[in-house]
Amino acid sequence: MHKLTKVVLDNGEMALYLDGYYLGSDDGNGERMTLDEIATALQKVPDICLQNVERPCPPSEEWSWNDVAAEIFTPVVNGYNHWGVTVEAFMSRLSAYPADALCCGTFWLEEDFLEVDETLTPEEIHRAMEIATDHHDANIGYNWDSLRYAAELAKE
Repeated sequence: MHKLTKVVLDNGEMALYLDGYYLGSDDGNGERMTLDEIATALQKVPDICLQNVERPCPPSEEWSWNDVAAEIFTPVVNGYNHWGVTVEAFMSRLSAYPADALCCGTFWLEEDFLEVDETLTPEEIHRAMEIATDHHDANIGYNWDSLRYAAELAKE
């Protein structure tokens, strides 16, 4: 866990440190760091990895940053959206860890689902991936039978 420390002096000046690494300061003159300056400062902290993501502005006039984030980050609710079953979602999840962190796992791609049923449409494959994720049992894992089952449900 990282520790953010805000140091405030009795004259009103303030500085921010992350794990003891200087991020920036405010001398009370009203000038503020830009988000780019904050991102640049954070990159100086070990094990911080910057991920640049570009997206079009949402078409709705009432959009929020949560709408944009929902398309980038793996959902934390029971439902899964398009981004939850993509390579991008895996990369986003893994980007929270240092490159040398130990991990193991497996992933299945579109062609794997076509191995169990070559008639699946791209929409059915997407749905089958959501079903496989939603019904995943860590005691069994993902295997050809679980993919076949998910493909059958996706076609219903």
